[in-house]
Amino acid sequence: MAKSKIKIEQYIGFEKKKQTKQQRKFPFAKVISFIVLAAFCSVWVLPFIIMFTGSLRGYIDNTLYPKELFYPHSGYTLENFEILLTGVYPDGVEHNLVNGGKGYPVARWFLNSCVTAIGGTLLYLFVASLAAYAFTFIPFKYRDVLFTILVFSMVIPGAATTVGNQTIIFTTGLNKSLLALIVPGLGGVYGMYLIRTFFTGIPKDLIESAKMDGYSNFKIFLKIVLPLGKTVLLVQGLFGFMAGWNDLIWPQMLYASKDMHMWTLQVGMAHLANNNRGVSQIGVALAGGVICLVPVLIVYLFVQKYIIEGMASAGIKG
Repeated sequence: MAKSKIKIEQYIGFEKKKQTKQQRKFPFAKVISFIVLAAFCSVWVLPFIIMFTGSLRGYIDNTLYPKELFYPHSGYTLENFEILLTGVYPDGVEHNLVNGGKGYPVARWFLNSCVTAIGGTLLYLFVASLAAYAFTFIPFKYRDVLFTILVFSMVIPGAATTVGNQTIIFTTGLNKSLLALIVPGLGGVYGMYLIRTFFTGIPKDLIESAKMDGYSNFKIFLKIVLPLGKTVLLVQGLFGFMAGWNDLIWPQMLYASKDMHMWTLQVGMAHLANNNRGVSQIGVALAGGVICLVPVLIVYLFVQKYIIEGMASAGIKG
């Protein structure tokens, strides 16, 4: 008995020494991984820092001290945002007036972007989720064949259909309104495919029980399927909002030659960047970039929790 006790104590002592050595061992792999990640994050974040600090540099700083990227010579100021909105530079020189001294209709651009990005996202989620419900829970002839054709259509690049979409928009007269930025995107297949993949995880018995209780397909869709698919709808909603908010080529094709009050924020900011390339005017373009970026960051901060939940649930399901 005594020998067994001694052996146990020796084993415990050996394990403690082993753990102590492991704790003292320098974690080279973790340090190297941290250094690589820190370097990558620095390279990724640096342009955003330059954009934010550059937008807060004054007109005089941009002219006399163009190399001071991070801390302005005369401190931070909101002059660039005032110039962007009012059109008048702080020195009041006539030839420095922007857009005839009226300023740019940034508020209208912002409203146009909100209408197209938010309205288009909500409409697309409704249409795509209805299609996903039909392809998942409603048996009809050639359902799988039709779905396969739609999936294969995803390999067609968007540029290949741009001219056709533009012809339809101008023929129907939709180019006179913001609907031209919303309607073509309602036929997107990727979001519907993503939502349908999530819907396939909903138990079929639950849907059958609801039908036996007298629920119609639309009532099942609203009362059961949509609440269960809240996570995937939020994830797809974020993707759709970012795509609509950052879209530049399509709005330029439709409204570039028209009144600037039809422009979205991205088109307006592209105009600013192309027409404010001087050292003294670069701050105005950077201020426009900040206005474009802030709404996306705010939306992401609200939705990121649900994105993580969606990834976790997908991993558990797999």
